[in-house]
Amino acid sequence: MPFAVFYLLCKFLYEGVRGFLRKAREVKPAPLCADCIHAHVQYCANAQRALSCTYGGRVRPIKLDVLYCTDYLARNVPAPPRVVGFVREIVPAE
Repeated sequence: MPFAVFYLLCKFLYEGVRGFLRKAREVKPAPLCADCIHAHVQYCANAQRALSCTYGGRVRPIKLDVLYCTDYLARNVPAPPRVVGFVREIVPAE
């Protein structure tokens, strides 16, 4: 009888540790910066990422997972056309 109690205690302890380790290994979702046109992403061999933001011409390392960004532009969407020069409308010649 004491062996059965010891066995059940060890089994519960083993299952608890196993469940804790399984939760720790779950894959986290990709941060918003991973799909941004301004992001410089380096993928490491041990499944880690090094993110840097290049908005504004400077490279700034990102040390946290970004959920919302005011300067986000998706990589797979074409950039909006930009007006070059000062004339908005060309007047036809007479």
